[in-house]
Amino acid sequence: MTNSRGTYYSKREKEGFYNMAKKQGFRARSYFKLEQIDVKYNIIKDNLLIIDLGCAPGGWLEYVDNKVRNGKIVGIDLLEVKKQKEFSKNVQIIEDDFNNITDYKLGDFDLVLSDMAPEFCGDSVVDRGRTHKLNLKTLEFCRDHLKFGGNLVFKSFEGDDLESVRNAARKMFQEVKEYKPKSSDKKSAEVFEICLFRVN
Repeated sequence: MTNSRGTYYSKREKEGFYNMAKKQGFRARSYFKLEQIDVKYNIIKDNLLIIDLGCAPGGWLEYVDNKVRNGKIVGIDLLEVKKQKEFSKNVQIIEDDFNNITDYKLGDFDLVLSDMAPEFCGDSVVDRGRTHKLNLKTLEFCRDHLKFGGNLVFKSFEGDDLESVRNAARKMFQEVKEYKPKSSDKKSAEVFEICLFRVN
């Protein structure tokens, strides 16, 4: 283990929500991020067709699965989601690029969730630019696969291009709000865009 990686894990072990997730047996701290978003905006409901883009390791899937009793939950990622048998029959996990979702003939979704982030190189300007491009691809996905009246939640990072991402979202949704869950690292530029009621 390199010194930088060792420092990274040491820092994570001190984080309250990381320890809480570990103690409660959740897959990732991200479980609490979606929980806090949902408590504030009440977006996770029964009888919806929901997709989680870039779902590995499964923290968001786990939260949705724990809350939804009737509905269909799809998770898609190029990475493997481990211990899939832990999820209920409501969950379908696809190991593929989310751009290939049409191949699975699932229909249009009521809610799109994305905690995706690109491969980071360590240059904050480049990494944020890559994130914003991924955000735009998520919006393109919604143009093709999100129902009118449906909602979207996606992760982004503060930066010069974020306002253009928000403007693109505002053209599609009745409301676009920004939220930073308590479980996000306070020093991180991570934010979540809450896009409510697709109108265009």
